[in-house]
Amino acid sequence: MKLKHLLLALTLPVVAFLGSCGGDSNDPKPSISLTAGAKFVSKDISVMSDSLLSFSVSATSGSGALSNITANYSINGKPTVMIKDTSVTGNSVAFVIKNRLAASVDDVVTYNFIAKDANGQTATVSIKITVIPPTAPLVGFANQLIYNARNTGFENAYDLNKGVGLKTNDNATLKDLLDKTASTMDQFAKTWGSDNNSKFLKVTTNDYSNASTTTNLYELWKANSASATTTTATLAVNDVYIVKSGQDLPFTLYIVKVTKIQDLTAVGNHNDYIEFSYKKIDN
Repeated sequence: MKLKHLLLALTLPVVAFLGSCGGDSNDPKPSISLTAGAKFVSKDISVMSDSLLSFSVSATSGSGALSNITANYSINGKPTVMIKDTSVTGNSVAFVIKNRLAASVDDVVTYNFIAKDANGQTATVSIKITVIPPTAPLVGFANQLIYNARNTGFENAYDLNKGVGLKTNDNATLKDLLDKTASTMDQFAKTWGSDNNSKFLKVTTNDYSNASTTTNLYELWKANSASATTTTATLAVNDVYIVKSGQDLPFTLYIVKVTKIQDLTAVGNHNDYIEFSYKKIDN
């Protein structure tokens, strides 16, 4: 019995010692904030890509001294990209962090600023930046063609950025428009998808006629993007779609109008095509 009590007495200091190591979850947390000002971003805003953003960061320890300040961003919920990771000392710090916004139109970029103190406690402040386009004119292209995918000798896809047709073995990441006729189909599918996760939003012929600037396309897309799909419906002459390209570009919206369809009914004749016009940013 005495031995049992002796062993218990020996273990108690060890438990107490282990419990005292590391940060206590009850320790006060540090605080971190973004200071408002004419030159500084301190709340959710909408700006153009390539804008230089400045953040005035202030942090104060909750207990002990501060040990680290980090800043990162994430585009549309993707893995974060670190823009600052620095050791600090003292109970409070204040400094400016700058970052040039590198994202596409309609992306949401979340910036996170994190303070950590010597006790391991952390605090975070976050803001969201929505990327909007500059107002720029659109230029038009006519008489563009996408052929039946079963006609492998012709262009069955299209790069809307460069304005060129693409064949089966060309770079998939550039294929904003792609004929969806499968190898098992005898007849022309007359539908488009993409090879780069482009999205398609059906709009009207009036929308096509009235689209003259990037702002027109952006406002149409923002108002209706919830209805966008990964493929078109079966296409008909005068159908109009806004296409949000999956390419990594500053402005990725285009408006496309079907102007002619050649659909040959003879089995084995795959010289079918869709002719279209479209508008894009003048770059």
